[in-house]
Amino acid sequence: MHTFELPSGIEIELKEMTGAEEELLTNQRLIRSGDAINQVLRNCLIRIGEKTEPTVSDVLELLSGDRLFTLVRLRQISLGDDVELELSCPNSACRMTNYLTVNLEELEVTPYTDQREFDFKLPGSKKTVRFGYLDGHKEKRLAGLREPNITSALLIRILDIDGKPPSKKILAEMSMRDRGELRKEMARVDAGIDTSVESECDGCGTRVRTRLEAEPAFLFPTVRL
Repeated sequence: MHTFELPSGIEIELKEMTGAEEELLTNQRLIRSGDAINQVLRNCLIRIGEKTEPTVSDVLELLSGDRLFTLVRLRQISLGDDVELELSCPNSACRMTNYLTVNLEELEVTPYTDQREFDFKLPGSKKTVRFGYLDGHKEKRLAGLREPNITSALLIRILDIDGKPPSKKILAEMSMRDRGELRKEMARVDAGIDTSVESECDGCGTRVRTRLEAEPAFLFPTVRL
């Protein structure tokens, strides 16, 4: 078994993935619903804090930064530290395949503070938005939306605006400036493990960006697309 401390400070124990988890991760129905990762984490988490038989509910209660950290560490103990990426240049005139190796042990981890709710004064309207972190329950709700969008992603984290419940209408009427600054503030206070990857195309120099968990090589290193 492998023991790690989550960004929130909770200690976990993991066992490596098997063929059962590979089947879950290739089940398109479970992938679309967001349940594939939840079931994989439930299967491989031996302990969360003092809980020695974690349930799916326990997995969903983890903060998003803790969940991604757990997935990265699970990948490490199951498949190794190095992720060999093949990234296509986004420049339509180039489209060169770029090869990049990322060592998961070198990814930056930002710990959570004890604070779970945050107040932010919008620069334009001067209204105060109170918001919290994403967790597994909120991720599942977002995955279940027919057409998730920026408004949905904001709405699911907002607790109230000037003490009143948020709504799609209020978010739609909010200025782009206020929405942009609110997203930046949410990103500023977020914690967890940084899985963003940025490089330059070897052929044309165009910036190539991705997230490790979005790449097939992260969980399926032997697959070549």
